[in-house]
Amino acid sequence: MKLLAIDTSTDFLSLAVLNDDNTVVFHERVGQKHAEQALPHVQSLLRDAGLTLQQLDGIVYGQGPGSFTGLRIGCGLAQGLAFSAGVPVIPIPTLDSVAEQAGATRVVACSDARMQQVYLASYDLGTPCRLSPILLLDPEQAGSELQLDGEGWVGAGDGFAAYPVLASSTWGPQLGAIHNDIRPHAASYLRLAQSGRYAHLPAREADLLYVRNKVALTSREQQARQR
Repeated sequence: MKLLAIDTSTDFLSLAVLNDDNTVVFHERVGQKHAEQALPHVQSLLRDAGLTLQQLDGIVYGQGPGSFTGLRIGCGLAQGLAFSAGVPVIPIPTLDSVAEQAGATRVVACSDARMQQVYLASYDLGTPCRLSPILLLDPEQAGSELQLDGEGWVGAGDGFAAYPVLASSTWGPQLGAIHNDIRPHAASYLRLAQSGRYAHLPAREADLLYVRNKVALTSREQQARQR
């Protein structure tokens, strides 16, 4: 299988190209320079992998949730490249990538959504399936809105680093380990895409999973959160 994976949902630029059994990866923190750095690095990875765009079986991208601007950059790049090459796009939710990297069967994936909120979902990777919808919650709501059955769960994602209450008291002993340094990663998207569980869509149908429809709080809302 020959795939290009793109994720720009965080301050990292994460890219990977799969050419059958050979994978080349670029994964570095670039801040807000995704737009200027993504295409040159894509071209470099394709060259290193010995592929052209037209030889790809599809272009995978992080569908969201994540940074609004970053998601649009990644989706736009994937869509444009797919159009030009005549290949499908494969959108994959960012939390699926976070969960896939946890190295466990029962995973709570949790990413920092900023504005004092988190994105989170629970997974059974033995099945494999997402057990819950992807939720946007205040950290204090997480325990009541996302209830875990039994013990042996693993936490994954930078939401646990941003809001330690999630590990210390929300789910307590149900979480056997916390991997709070995991972020969406292009190599993970490649593995997920190869599972066959994600739809291959025409480039014109590339879409995003925002979860949050509001980008910023009003001044009054900011003051209310500080009380």
